[in-house]
Amino acid sequence: MMGQKIGNVGLLNLLNATEESVKKIERIENVGAVIYRAGTAHLLSALNIGNLGASLELPEDYRYFNGELTVDAAYLRSLGGEQKLAVNGTVIFSQDVAAEDLEKQQLMLIVNGAIYAPEHLIGLISRLFPEGNRALKPYTGSAPYFENSHFTLSNSFLQAAEEPMYLVVNGVVDFAKDLDLDLFNEKIGQIDVNGVLRLQEEQESALHRKMKTAANGVIQIIPAGYTVLNKALRINSRSIRSFNEKKLYTKKPVIFEPGIEREAFAKAIGHLYSKSYIICSEELEDLMYEKLDRLETEVLSYEQRYLWIEGEQKWSEAQFQALEAGTNLIVDGLLILDKDVAVKTVAKQVAAIDNFGEIQVSAAVQKSVLQNKLRANEGQITSSDDASAEPEHTGLQNVGELAL
Repeated sequence: MMGQKIGNVGLLNLLNATEESVKKIERIENVGAVIYRAGTAHLLSALNIGNLGASLELPEDYRYFNGELTVDAAYLRSLGGEQKLAVNGTVIFSQDVAAEDLEKQQLMLIVNGAIYAPEHLIGLISRLFPEGNRALKPYTGSAPYFENSHFTLSNSFLQAAEEPMYLVVNGVVDFAKDLDLDLFNEKIGQIDVNGVLRLQEEQESALHRKMKTAANGVIQIIPAGYTVLNKALRINSRSIRSFNEKKLYTKKPVIFEPGIEREAFAKAIGHLYSKSYIICSEELEDLMYEKLDRLETEVLSYEQRYLWIEGEQKWSEAQFQALEAGTNLIVDGLLILDKDVAVKTVAKQVAAIDNFGEIQVSAAVQKSVLQNKLRANEGQITSSDDASAEPEHTGLQNVGELAL
């Protein structure tokens, strides 16, 4: 049995790892940081890692802390002795921290992440805590405001701020479309982007004036006048009447149902910016390309009808026979073929297959006929009795912290 495959890991924790626990992992594509002790350092070379950002060896007398650590005067008074911490995350020093309290060196830090501190303490903190992969971030006034969830930056939020704010984006932040940019300029002193920030094109220059360092995350610029779609959208011959040269921006599939006339489509859709795929009839295909902002966008056309498969579905011979002949299958989940599914039935009923997920077959002959039907092939075809269909397909794409 092969081990588990994982896409992205924020922090790989090897502090308590063993040779047996490491063997369970076949491959990790990307690791942001790895933390280990001297006794587990050799296990790092036993792992198959595509890209590794940073590594941190934890001394034996240090405790490990993952997350956000706030150091204020009360915290320093409560120590009562030497405190040694290796922090993976963020350290915030409050304005009430006195330089002489830090000089006592009861607190010893190794930091993998950012250290936010009052401007007058930055030099001292740099000297006292030189170890680790840390970035020093000075601030004036109130401590930075950290947004770690999904949040919309609105005018009401800005109006509630009593003084210019240092905003740190670790989660997902959307700028409201009607954001008052004069108010934004008044109430936002600085912005750090470590997560995802989404805003309109006309708001971009105001954002960059507030960024003192390059983004460490993702900034998504929505072109002016576009409507953002946050989930897949189905458009039929009735709903398309409500569109009038609509400009759509999406990372999700857009599906145009059968029966939409060319004239109605041409009037309804102005532009379409898509980083996913679009399903439409062959009758609309040429018009679709005229509306696309990105030529890389996949247009999946069907002659008569289509079936879009999400999630996990198991199909029998009877279900394939129930399909109307000439149906296109678009797989964006897991489609499992039962043992009784006949090759001739698939060949007769299915016009083409666009695979963005996984199709699992129960017999080798089924795999052959499916491959002959493939058009777009960004997924995989596996066999239920093949080792490649075992536990690694239940592997995770994104893991915040993985402790082995």
